[in-house]
Parts: sequence; C-alpha cells; structure tokens
Amino acid sequence: MSEKAVGKEFLELAIEIERNGYRFYELAGRDKSKQVSNIFMELAGQERVHEHTFRDMLAHVGSYIPESPCENYKYVKSLADTSIFAGEQAWRLLSEKVMTDIEAVEAGIGFEKDSILLYSEVRGMVPRQDQDIMDMITNEEKKHLSELMYMANKIRSG
Repeated sequence: MSEKAVGKEFLELAIEIERNGYRFYELAGRDKSKQVSNIFMELAGQERVHEHTFRDMLAHVGSYIPESPCENYKYVKSLADTSIFAGEQAWRLLSEKVMTDIEAVEAGIGFEKDSILLYSEVRGMVPRQDQDIMDMITNEEKKHLSELMYMANKIRSG
C-alpha cells in the first residue's frame, strides 16, 4: 500500500466506525430507560457530526504523503480490524439478543475506547492541518466515554 493510501484508508474506516456508532446508539437506545435513551440519542447525533467531519477530511487527504513512514501500520490496522464498530461486529452485538441498559452502555464504552485508541494512532497519518481536528474528535470521544462510565456506575449502583 502506498503511503498516500494509508491516511485515506483509515479515514474511510473512521467514517464506517462513526456511522456504525451512530446506528448503534440510535437502535440500542430505542428500548432502553429514558436516561440511557436520552444519552444514546445525544451520542448518535455527535457520531453523525464526526462522520461528516471525517468525510470532509477525506476529500483532501488523497494527495497527502505522511511526513514519517507508517512504521506502525500493522498495529493500527489490527486496531481497526478489531474495533467493536468495524464491519459486521456492531450488528452482531445488536442481533444476538436484546441488550439490557448496562450491556448497551458497556458496548458503548468499548466503542468509545476503541475510537480513542484508533484516532490517536491515525492522527499522524493525516495532514498537519487535520491533526487538530483529529485531536478535537478524540477529545469528544473521551467525553462520550466519561458520560457512559458515569451512566454505567449509576446503573450499577441502582
């Protein structure tokens, strides 16, 4: 794979992850408690915004060559391939059984953790002007994680 294609490949994957996250939060939030449903609808909207941001970045990354060789490509690729919301994994989660509130929140926690890790690694594979955007999205995913952790603790404590 050419270095030019690396950033593009991971941005395409980020788009897929955000789209699947949006769908997960939208679908999983439908039959949950009002509290979980409300936070899932909010997160779904934010994931949709992230998807559009990544699409905008993808529009101009095609001619970009990373400053440093992509030495950790295999590592980042394995992160991407095992992400909860990459490929069909998200739909397996939703179709296996009806999730309880805590199961759905824990799945969201896994999604947010995967996203934070992946986006932190992908940051160096996009043009410098987009790295601030990657930082912003990563920070938003950290806020999502904090909200979900708070919700999980609240559910567990009854």
